[in-house]
Amino acid sequence: MKRSFVKYLLALLLFGTNGIVASYIELDSLHIVLLRTCIGGLLLMALFVLTGGRFTFFRHRRQMIFLAVSGIAMGTSWMFLYEAYFRIGVGIASLLYYCGPVIVMVLSPLVFGEKLTGYKIAGFLSVLIGVVMLNGTAQGGSDPFGIL
Repeated sequence: MKRSFVKYLLALLLFGTNGIVASYIELDSLHIVLLRTCIGGLLLMALFVLTGGRFTFFRHRRQMIFLAVSGIAMGTSWMFLYEAYFRIGVGIASLLYYCGPVIVMVLSPLVFGEKLTGYKIAGFLSVLIGVVMLNGTAQGGSDPFGIL
């Protein structure tokens, strides 16, 4: 097997077990996300320094603000995801979490001023029907805050 393919499979396994591992951690979602981001940030900082990277972010203040807002949004998203893991289970929470791009597609006329086409509506309805069919009889999916 090619080395890049093995790396790809390992990344999939690592990310795919994220919810299962998180469901066994005896911390609340806020602390899990805080530890996850701190450990990840320290690891990335160490790799950056060890590979000879140079800090230039003070020259690009506008991009630094966008990066900070993006990081806050990602951390908030993770916090809600981990809370959903505890409230409604890993399977339902993961499925709903990955419906996010479809929800953005439906909200694109309001957010980005795009036209809502028949294909977009059909795509949204098919995802909505699929979620209902897969989770209609699932246990644990009755917590409205967890679903939100």
